[in-house]
Amino acid sequence: MTDFFLENPEASAWADRVLVQHKNGIFGKLVRSIIWSDSRDEKADLIVPIDPKQLVTEINREPFIILHNHDPGRPVGRIVKSAYFESAEGRQFVVAVLGYYAGGSTLNFQELGFDTQPLLPLPISLPELPDKIWIELAVDPRELDSGWVDSVAENAPIRLHRTDLSHNAASSEQELIRIGIVYLLAVWNPFVKAIAQEAGKSTYAAIHSWIRTLLKKMEDRKSPILDIHTHQDGCQVSFLIRGRDIKINYAAHEALSSAAVQAALLISKFKVSDMAAKTLVYEFDIDAMRWYPSYAILNDGRIVADKGVLISFEQLPMSLSLGLIKGKRETPVNE
Repeated sequence: MTDFFLENPEASAWADRVLVQHKNGIFGKLVRSIIWSDSRDEKADLIVPIDPKQLVTEINREPFIILHNHDPGRPVGRIVKSAYFESAEGRQFVVAVLGYYAGGSTLNFQELGFDTQPLLPLPISLPELPDKIWIELAVDPRELDSGWVDSVAENAPIRLHRTDLSHNAASSEQELIRIGIVYLLAVWNPFVKAIAQEAGKSTYAAIHSWIRTLLKKMEDRKSPILDIHTHQDGCQVSFLIRGRDIKINYAAHEALSSAAVQAALLISKFKVSDMAAKTLVYEFDIDAMRWYPSYAILNDGRIVADKGVLISFEQLPMSLSLGLIKGKRETPVNE
């Protein structure tokens, strides 16, 4: 295997400077790594076919979270900074400094005094949905066969965009299915009676039904994770539904509106406390049969989570997932 740091002393020196700059206590450990190279497979195709300079731009604008087995509920750390280099032989590669959460300045919701299970009423009225909304369906095609993905996409009630993910891992124990929707769709529930227009009411209900159909199709998978991916008040929010048990998954879906209302309140609490969150992840507890916040990542880079869920650096597998987007394939299934 090529040692790019030995071949390019400039890359090694850059990484050493960044390591010194970010020893601020947020992370328990900082390491340097090669996160992309122009390595090719047996067909001479790039293993991860993305533009490395664009990758660096995107990472430095919004650092990527590092996940254990590309599981969005298992954060390990994040990419602190990256840079593009070339070796003397013209090989392209991307260097990054990775920060690992375990052992760093981790907070938890209880220490902050946040009630994560407030009793909040469900909304009984909602505004009209924005014009020209769509659903994003994102998967790694190495994990889910195209026929199954097509069957999910073909009956979408509104326009659907397809995105190919690359989890940068040789193998996977899980099959991640990410659907991107506007936050209002997560808040909707069957008890909502007042919507600006009757047509809008039908759209809310149709998308709710489509997600339910997707949950039913997850029975066919080995170990699926559905990431309902949305945004609220500047924060990216994920609601994770795991596994093939249709009864549990239906229960999680029916309780989603309550979780979305709770999440919106929690996001506002972070802002009021001058600790704005940019990422918030909810999981469904199959024992309590309710949603709970798994972790939040603040704008300053700190993570709010139970320390027990964080994996120490010494326990990490050799290969971690960066959740790279291999290329967007915008396919409006329904116009």
